[in-house]
Amino acid sequence: MSADAYTSTPVDRAAQDIREGGADAALAVAVQSYTALAGHVPPGDAITAEVLPVLWSVITADERETYPDRLQEFIHRYQERLTRLYTEYGPHSAIAQHGRHQLFAHPVSLIALERLSTVRSRFALAARWNGELPDVWLNDICGPWGIATIL
Repeated sequence: MSADAYTSTPVDRAAQDIREGGADAALAVAVQSYTALAGHVPPGDAITAEVLPVLWSVITADERETYPDRLQEFIHRYQERLTRLYTEYGPHSAIAQHGRHQLFAHPVSLIALERLSTVRSRFALAARWNGELPDVWLNDICGPWGIATIL
């Protein structure tokens, strides 16, 4: 194991894995599904680049290989609920015009919602998110998803 493995943070290590293509399949599922659910083709964006390493860092190494399938199953299970969510809070919604719920305008919101769907991953996500990204991004998707804000 390299010295970097001991000195870098989990988010730094996840970012490296992403640069090496480790999250490509999961991100492809998120982008394709998001486009279908939100009716919005997302541009390449800085928010995805900021948020994905934090999200990827709470997906264990053992889960990563099968995570695209898990994400697809989550999207299939909650398809109607997700469609309503993106209609009410997504990039074309009236609420989006007020500058809130920014994460709903990005495909990585699907990965965040999947992580919020179980208590264990919810608290791991909150712990990793805290101090890395704006709290409001995560808190703004908690309420519409049906859970209390966690940061």
